[in-house]
Amino acid sequence: MKGTIKDLLKVSGVHGYVIASPKGVQIKLPSKHPLAGTKDRFKALYDELVKSGKRPGNTIEVLWEDMVLTAFISGTASLMVVSAHNVNLALVRMTGKLVMANIIKEL
Repeated sequence: MKGTIKDLLKVSGVHGYVIASPKGVQIKLPSKHPLAGTKDRFKALYDELVKSGKRPGNTIEVLWEDMVLTAFISGTASLMVVSAHNVNLALVRMTGKLVMANIIKEL
């Protein structure tokens, strides 16, 4: 596994992802997904998470009724993975960290 976005999307239960940076937000979710049109909310979430400097780690999981948002935060960018509640979270964390490392290399 190389840790690419395609590898992340192959994980069973992953709906899509959001890449956020100070310049903007890129959302890749199905068009009928409830969070597909919430670009402003993801930007606000990114801004809030980045400005809080004291975090115990760089991975944050938010659990909703039927979804899990796993956020991988760095100083320059953020990867947020939207998945089903029954997804293999260990696989999402491992693949997400690899993808985030590749994103940071490209920046």
